[in-house]
Amino acid sequence: MPHPTQQMVGDIVAMTDPVVRNVAITTCYRDLALAVADVVGRRDVNWLAFGAWASGTAGRAIRGEGLPIDWGTSRAVAEGNRTIIADVAPRFVRWLDEVVRAGGPSRTALEVALGDAMFETTPELADALVAYQTAVELRDLAGDAPADEEVDQALAELMLLGNVKVAAHEQHIADDLIDDAMPLGGLFGRITTRFVEVITPDGPLDVCRDVPLPSYLGGLRYPSVLSHLTRDDLCELAERFDHAPDGDVIGSRVTTWECYDERMGYIFCFFRAFARDSRYFDVPGQFLR
Repeated sequence: MPHPTQQMVGDIVAMTDPVVRNVAITTCYRDLALAVADVVGRRDVNWLAFGAWASGTAGRAIRGEGLPIDWGTSRAVAEGNRTIIADVAPRFVRWLDEVVRAGGPSRTALEVALGDAMFETTPELADALVAYQTAVELRDLAGDAPADEEVDQALAELMLLGNVKVAAHEQHIADDLIDDAMPLGGLFGRITTRFVEVITPDGPLDVCRDVPLPSYLGGLRYPSVLSHLTRDDLCELAERFDHAPDGDVIGSRVTTWECYDERMGYIFCFFRAFARDSRYFDVPGQFLR
């Protein structure tokens, strides 16, 4: 499907009404998610699909819903919503532009995109696109052959790696904005965390609790191909964010949302659990109006 252009992203970022802008941002994430899925496939959820749901969730705070006290929180969330798409979306668009120009997702198209100066300051986003492209190449190499468990696991781990790399980058951007949203730091950060929910196809999740079993897995914690992580780079990220490569979820809850490592530990576990939940490609209508 046609993907959003750089001009469209710029126009969205320039919108002044935070509520209207949030709807446009969520729609842009949705459209980019579908365009990227046309390239890498829909078996694994890409970061942009998760991003669309996260942006829709942010819309609640931007409208001032569900906050005990709004000491600038809605304004800070709105600014974070804008800042992150302004940073992430143009780089995905740059890659998709080259994919279209090349007639398909080739390694050359990726290298041309990554040669753009915009990637010089965002190495983790470049790493994410490399992981996505490698997944495409592995999938194409497998072709129409019967499903191979090792190949399937490799594909799932590459997509998870790409998703976590994007999250690690954008959560660094979010740090200052989260501090602004929690002006009293420490205590208020803990109070505000009690009101942070992540809206999912299974309903809202409380980040103060461990990531629950996703309903689409029928009682499993993670997709079977992600029950034990094997890639060294993925395992290193898991350990960095205090997330067990062997599938232990205990401790994924967040006590202080303003802490980068705690947020990333939760996000890693969340992405791993919902990695193959295709419902993320169907963004709720309430997020888009």
